[in-house]
Amino acid sequence: MLVSLIHALGDSQLRWFADRMANARGRRLLQRLQDMALRQTVAHVAAHSPFYRQKFAECGVTPEDIRRASDLPTLGFFTYPSELAADPYQFLTVPRQEIIYAMASSGTTGKPKIVFLNKRDWEQAVRAGSIGMAMAGTTAADVVQILFCSGSPNWMTGDLIQAEMERIGAFVLPAGNSVPIAQQIEMMQMFGTTILMGTPSYVHRLTEEGRKLCDLRSLGIRLITLAAEPWSESLRTLLQEAWGAKVYDSYGMMELVCDGAGECRAMCGLHVSPYLLVEVVDPRSGVPLPRGELGELVFTTLYRQASPLLRYRTGDLARLLPDEMCPCGEVTTERISRIMGRADDMLFLGSGENVFPAQVEAALTGVEGLTGFQVIIDKVGYRDRLRIRAETTAPSEHLQQAIERRLSEGLPFLQHEIYQSQLIAPLEIEFLESGTLQRETPVKIRHLVDRRVALH
Repeated sequence: MLVSLIHALGDSQLRWFADRMANARGRRLLQRLQDMALRQTVAHVAAHSPFYRQKFAECGVTPEDIRRASDLPTLGFFTYPSELAADPYQFLTVPRQEIIYAMASSGTTGKPKIVFLNKRDWEQAVRAGSIGMAMAGTTAADVVQILFCSGSPNWMTGDLIQAEMERIGAFVLPAGNSVPIAQQIEMMQMFGTTILMGTPSYVHRLTEEGRKLCDLRSLGIRLITLAAEPWSESLRTLLQEAWGAKVYDSYGMMELVCDGAGECRAMCGLHVSPYLLVEVVDPRSGVPLPRGELGELVFTTLYRQASPLLRYRTGDLARLLPDEMCPCGEVTTERISRIMGRADDMLFLGSGENVFPAQVEAALTGVEGLTGFQVIIDKVGYRDRLRIRAETTAPSEHLQQAIERRLSEGLPFLQHEIYQSQLIAPLEIEFLESGTLQRETPVKIRHLVDRRVALH
């Protein structure tokens, strides 16, 4: 079978194959391969997953009803994170003795979700990630400093990236995000780091504190990859100017074994992994949306053996990009826009103005002296209150005024809602020691926290 043949190809052979698929005919071939893999996945879960056996029975569909990706909506059901969190063993489709890893989400939005991997699943994830990084330009000559949290049970982003880099042959520095910034800079200088990989909030802090210690452009960093949190184009500009490096976005979640999608050198959207099928649906109704409309990402895994997922609701908002070749001319997979935020992160303030975390991040990026932030939203009587927890090494009235000014510029409705309609209380700013937020939530930081629901 052609699918099995592709799995058997060596890395150089696979790149050769990918080069020849980078056209419309190759795109059609990829879609046929994915449809074949989907039929195998559906048959596998219907036979071995207690959760999906029950779903098929309840919805009155059979595996034979699903022949291609366009048939997925006819399943009539989604897989919700709460269902996966409630009992991950209901999704297990191989004997328990085959499991070698349990991978869990960070738990920042609720109870952690867990998926299981057998040896083949892990090797597939490592291979897919390493080939993606190699096609993006990573080589055995690179020194990769991994800045993701390490030591958190089951949150294995750092471990997976390390395995991917080792497969390429790169020199790996699993630095994590708990060591002092000065030590991170010393490691770069000592070992000649060329690539940084971490969360936007941590790399932002590293930049603001590190630029006081040395000229960051002198360190020789050529590539920075960000993941795990939404971030803005203003942060990309700040980082590229500070480091003299290219900054790329990537998207993943533990439920997808991290590697969901990533930017190519053309920076025209994120290429979805060929091991995934993606839909964009209306967050409320679940109805599939046309290309270009903002909606919730829904993924179906392909080729995974231990914990396959059908139509998994991510809660993340993005758009399907036009069905045409990317300007990079190298990758034929589906493309999505950058992540706008989470469906449950879109907040309504004052008289009904909607706000995403990325908008707040864009407003505060580049404020001199600000190394990190979190906005807590609660109520004072009938009014919404925004409390900005601002990390800095030098608190001052000038910094407070700068934060207020940038928020007012980035969220133009604030001034009217505070001083005219008076549905938002005056901004409150609390200064924190740099690194406080990372110590509170080591994996990743939620920039916008709505506590109003808890008050009722």
